[in-house]
Amino acid sequence: MSTLGTGARFGLGEQDVRRIADTVEFVRATPTGDALDAVLPGTDLARHLDFVHSALLVTAPSADDVVAGLVELGVTPREPTPSVVVRDRLARRLGRADLDVRIVRGEVGTGSRELELFVLCGDFPAVPGGEDESHLAFRALSDDDVVLRGVYESLVDAGLVADGGGYNKHEDVTVLYFRGERRMELTVPGQRESLLLRHVGRPDQAKRDMLHLMSGAWRTRSLAVAAELGVADLMADGARTTAELAAGTGSVPDNLHRVLRYLAALGVFGVDGDSWTLTPLGELLRSDVDGSQRDLARLYGGMFYRSFGALEHTVRTGESAFTHVFGADPFDHFAANPADARLFESAMASATAFLKIVPAALDLPAEGLVVDVAGGDGHLLGFVLQAVPGLHGVLFDRPHVMESARAVLTGYGCAERVGFASGDFFADPVPSGGAVYLLSRILHDWDDERCAVILANVRAAAEPGTPLVIIERPIPESHLEMLPLAWDVHMMVNNVHGRERTLGEYRELLCANGFELVESRPLPLDMAVLVARAI
Repeated sequence: MSTLGTGARFGLGEQDVRRIADTVEFVRATPTGDALDAVLPGTDLARHLDFVHSALLVTAPSADDVVAGLVELGVTPREPTPSVVVRDRLARRLGRADLDVRIVRGEVGTGSRELELFVLCGDFPAVPGGEDESHLAFRALSDDDVVLRGVYESLVDAGLVADGGGYNKHEDVTVLYFRGERRMELTVPGQRESLLLRHVGRPDQAKRDMLHLMSGAWRTRSLAVAAELGVADLMADGARTTAELAAGTGSVPDNLHRVLRYLAALGVFGVDGDSWTLTPLGELLRSDVDGSQRDLARLYGGMFYRSFGALEHTVRTGESAFTHVFGADPFDHFAANPADARLFESAMASATAFLKIVPAALDLPAEGLVVDVAGGDGHLLGFVLQAVPGLHGVLFDRPHVMESARAVLTGYGCAERVGFASGDFFADPVPSGGAVYLLSRILHDWDDERCAVILANVRAAAEPGTPLVIIERPIPESHLEMLPLAWDVHMMVNNVHGRERTLGEYRELLCANGFELVESRPLPLDMAVLVARAI
């Protein structure tokens, strides 16, 4: 193979000379599967795609000089044409509006593959980010919508990130760009509006997304109203008309219709004309289904909705928004308001359906005592005792929750194996003699100082080596995750001292108070079982 002459002869730097020569050889000799591996290793899509060209950016005094040099490499170049997209990107990057960027395409060998050069004309040093314009290009071999969607989703699922695209009316193709190990261009025959929309979003997508974020309160309250009215229960046996639902809920038909239509757009209900049905999402608003979230919707769209209205107060002053709105700390408010307490406890129970899988994630002894510290209404203790018949339990919590806990544990058929100990884990001794201690969603209610008191009291009751099982929603340390971060703000608003923590923060907290964090085991909804041992 010949070389591309000298950089001086064709106005190219030596580095660009080598890059062009290497690219020509790559285009000439590389099978489609190997070219795909260069973008996304291990992708098995070669039967659906064909490798057609490789592109790179070079700088030269003129595109005509580069054309002359390509002939020596066995490339059959075509006349240079102006570039618009690459020119505009470079203009933004360099802060100049007077750029001249030409596209030089040429056939490589005798096949259908090409070299595509973007030539930045003029006296320029190396362009910052110039490698971002390099890419490997593939064309789809099928024009079937189902196949094309499958290829697209496979690329996205494998880790490629959308990086622009558009419709080329001159060639009647839709062009999609991705970023992976290398930048990739995918050309699809015809104008594929839905695929392009999936790839680049709407032109006004940012504004749409912002409006969606800002109107979150509307969704919260609409769900809460549907939950309060019991709409989902009325649909439990099948479709209902607006008139039937309005009569069953004592609502104004037109207003109810408008709320139902909004929730249908969110996927909560199905609609056919004036007939409404439950979707799998809407089923969760029924009061009589396993894992019902009806009371959770009522709580988040009721009391907690009101307290979130005072978020700015919390950010400015550090005071709990709940306390500011309701005049008392949350647990004192619930102790003094039985109806609110029952709603809170029911909502928390509906959010604990995942607890039934916790026993399988633990290394429980065959017998002994399980002490559930601040065990609430006893759901977790009930699941543990059901899983291991040889275990007995103690539920330790404030007096006002004991009645509901007895009812729950009686329902699980294990109340006779449970002792009920009323107390305050800040002031009263934690029951001793436990083979396992449980703290389910407790530490996130308190700051480090108060958590230290809780852990010290548990440690005083536990023998060295005794496991402490903590269930929380830890914040990932390496990336942003929506649920833990949302709940961190929630704990700031609806608690006095609450916060979510990273695993590192839990490790330090435990170590400072007599425990060693042994491991973390994942649970649904970004929850986790943290297993510690007394030291």
